[in-house]
Amino acid sequence: MDKHQPEHLVQSFLLGSRQTRSGQRRLELLNKLSSLGSLSKAAKACGMSYKGAWQAIEAMTEAAGEKIVIAQKGGSGGGGMELTEAGKQLLNAYLLFQEQMQHWMRHLEELSPGVLSQLDIMRKISMKTSARNLFHGTVKSVKKGEVNCEVVLSVGKETEVVAQVTPSSLERLGLDIGSEAYALIKASWVLLAEDIDGKFKTSARNQFCGKVVEMEQGAVNSDVTLELEGGNKISAIVTNESVVTLGLEKGGKACALVKASHVLLAVAD
Repeated sequence: MDKHQPEHLVQSFLLGSRQTRSGQRRLELLNKLSSLGSLSKAAKACGMSYKGAWQAIEAMTEAAGEKIVIAQKGGSGGGGMELTEAGKQLLNAYLLFQEQMQHWMRHLEELSPGVLSQLDIMRKISMKTSARNLFHGTVKSVKKGEVNCEVVLSVGKETEVVAQVTPSSLERLGLDIGSEAYALIKASWVLLAEDIDGKFKTSARNQFCGKVVEMEQGAVNSDVTLELEGGNKISAIVTNESVVTLGLEKGGKACALVKASHVLLAVAD
């Protein structure tokens, strides 16, 4: 079945609509631009930088295949910006869809109370990635820098994942305190160590200690999975020699170390 059929578009929108999503932020930017007539004002109203707003306009223009905004010249207050006919049609479609979707969701909740809470589970199930380790959580803090930004994601009971992303990535993902996001970590990026328990210091921002619950040995490497407090699990690919050196065995304790720069962040779009 064609993934671009209407029912698939609606499904995609619903499964990714609980938190701020990049697509909706762009369309909201278009909405503000229509009412304010200024990209800088619209960007400010949406909590975006002017550069980020321009990138959003360019992305929407490319997707539409034609201009959706046009600059206005002159005037005592300088130039502004307005929507083209194509832009107005796009915005009207979005507003109509939002209105009807909210109506439908209220009706759905009336038919089966509590059903909307299952959308979050459905969204998680629909997430596909090649990364072995996938953590879902809420942004706890954001520390912005000129080159890199530090994002702390709360992913369960006393478990946090620290990631480093560029300012442009932070803005593109629309991440802020309270936003939902996914942390992805390739198993080959995870280093294992004995249960450190504060015995030594490491430069790795992420230190996950737990119990070895799975071990699968190959000819050269072994796949080792730790279960952390709260139920989260993290897997690592290490050499068989390392397994012997660390004394790793099922039921034993170990710690997984991950550099913040090796954590990828994603949001449902």
